[in-house]
Amino acid sequence: MRTAFRDPVIPDGEKSVYTVGVADQPQAFEVTSVVGRAAYDYHSTVELRASEGNTTITIEQRFSRVGGWLRAADYRAETRSQNVLVSREEAHFLDTTHLQFGSGVAPFPSNVMPLIGGLTLLRGLDFIEGAATSLDLWLAFSVHWPVTARVHKQATIEVPAGLLTTWPVHLRPGFAHVNTMLDKMIGGFIPSAIAHFETDPPHRLARFSFPTEPAAAPRGLMELIA
Repeated sequence: MRTAFRDPVIPDGEKSVYTVGVADQPQAFEVTSVVGRAAYDYHSTVELRASEGNTTITIEQRFSRVGGWLRAADYRAETRSQNVLVSREEAHFLDTTHLQFGSGVAPFPSNVMPLIGGLTLLRGLDFIEGAATSLDLWLAFSVHWPVTARVHKQATIEVPAGLLTTWPVHLRPGFAHVNTMLDKMIGGFIPSAIAHFETDPPHRLARFSFPTEPAAAPRGLMELIA
């Protein structure tokens, strides 16, 4: 099973804590990520807790580990407000077929990635300056959107956890295989997200800067604090 994601060999029980906010506004969420490692998979639990109110989002994910490669396997997310269930979504990516928009019934692509799954999967990219990889960002149901991940020159950044040397990875919609003009139009409309991963294995995410709306809207920022 060869995919775009190598196994970064994440230690069992690894815990990372992040803050998430928009521009210069106070942080909106605290994010806690815990990864458990077994012989053939990783199990990830990510909890987003709002700074105000009692809103929490809990995401449980499983990633298959086979022959040194990773693949998204299962995803389950719940949003709660004061312990009342607001919404729930669930997906199973392996050994299933679904109605794909425009292509009939088909399995998910091998490089499918839930957004929050990037905390684990993107750590398995080939971190070489200039390397580009095509991914399929899962949005909901059977909907996934092509994304190009391109590794840029190493950069030293400062986050609450300290001064870190990182690999910046630019993530942008990638429709060049469909139409070059469409690719340029969407690229100009939706700015790239930028993820910084520590250069040392297992390449933990240090910072994630992302657009909150199309064009020149304020950007969101997720930073490692512990």
